Amino acid sequence: MKSNKLAVQLVALVAMVIIVGFSYYLGHIVRSMDSIEEKLSHQAQQTQRDISQPQAGLTNGKLQRSYVPVYSHIYVKGGQAVLLESTLTVRNTDPQLGINIHSVEYFDTKGHSVQQYVEQPYQLNAMASSEYLSEKTDISGGAGANFLITWSKPEGASAPIFEAVMVGSGLGKNISFTSRGEHLPQ
Repeated sequence: MKSNKLAVQLVALVAMVIIVGFSYYLGHIVRSMDSIEEKLSHQAQQTQRDISQPQAGLTNGKLQRSYVPVYSHIYVKGGQAVLLESTLTVRNTDPQLGINIHSVEYFDTKGHSVQQYVEQPYQLNAMASSEYLSEKTDISGGAGANFLITWSKPEGASAPIFEAVMVGSGLGKNISFTSRGEHLPQ
């Protein structure tokens, strides 16, 4: 009887050690995920600064424009607004040639310019991407917001892809969707 009681206490002690160890391990994983997200956030901002530097000798291709629809919010359940964060990504699809980004401008639902993201034209290297963020707290764009990108490319270079990702949460649900840019006629 005494040995059974000792065995039960030993099992309880081992279980407690395992639970504490597992809790510590899970806490470490959560902290490292937070750290990874923090590093990626800083990395994206640093990348943006690095590739946005004006480049000498931008290739003077024909100026082109592309339109990308985005949403600073959408409506659900009879008109209840859900705020969204929008990330515009500019992707150079050419494996050898850089393209030129002359301007990235954000417009609201009424067609008014809200923000100019590019102060000076820059060259986006082959296969590189750049990103522009409209934060969730920036509601100036409205449900009909959009980006207008002015760009050029050297003769023979492939056209870039412009894509926006919108994410948000509301009413206990997460929302995410994308929209693709349309090249506008000249």
